[in-house]
Amino acid sequence: MIENWRGRLSGLRTRAEDSAPPITFPAELRSCHPYIAFDATFQFWWKGDDRAAFWTARRKITEWADQVTARYCVTQAGNAENEINARISSGVRVQLTVGRRALAAAQDVLEINRQAALECQRQRAELDRIRFLREKVYSRPDVARSYWLFHHPDQLKAMLEIDFEGIAEKFGNTEDSQFLVIAKLIGEFLGRLEDADRRYLVGQLGQLFSSYDRSDLAELLEDS
Repeated sequence: MIENWRGRLSGLRTRAEDSAPPITFPAELRSCHPYIAFDATFQFWWKGDDRAAFWTARRKITEWADQVTARYCVTQAGNAENEINARISSGVRVQLTVGRRALAAAQDVLEINRQAALECQRQRAELDRIRFLREKVYSRPDVARSYWLFHHPDQLKAMLEIDFEGIAEKFGNTEDSQFLVIAKLIGEFLGRLEDADRRYLVGQLGQLFSSYDRSDLAELLEDS
């Protein structure tokens, strides 16, 4: 809708090089950050006395420019202004400025986003390290001893007092432990069913095994 108006403006105004001075009006245009805006000054070379058409054209121009600036930070005022003036119909020029408070607010937002991104990276790296220690080190007593001694080469006696086997049991394969929990829940559920219901459910489970090309499991289930 707004793009169509850009084409229709050619019949409603004269070009910038005409002798009539432009109509100048201000507007506040959005940026990509909420509550932080560009200050815009429009120069509009208009021909004709149809005031209703003029105000409609002015509103459409402002709305279109607002859609462009909404993709930019106020620190990119030059880029936003160049895009508007390169794409808008001749006979309209736009100048964008940014107040000190808006610029300071945008810089604060950018710094907050930068710090947040760095913190996310730090936390992700920490989680990766924890996962590595859990899965590759502490779940294997021999590796855990070597790892601990590497970081404490002068504390061999203290190492001998650490129960690395007990630690490995706590840091075992979490996926296996999850499957064991699920198997236990299924076993408990089956144990509380009546014989007929249990046979029916086991039969359905056998069909499920077969549908996944595990007829061997289905046969084992029938024999159990």
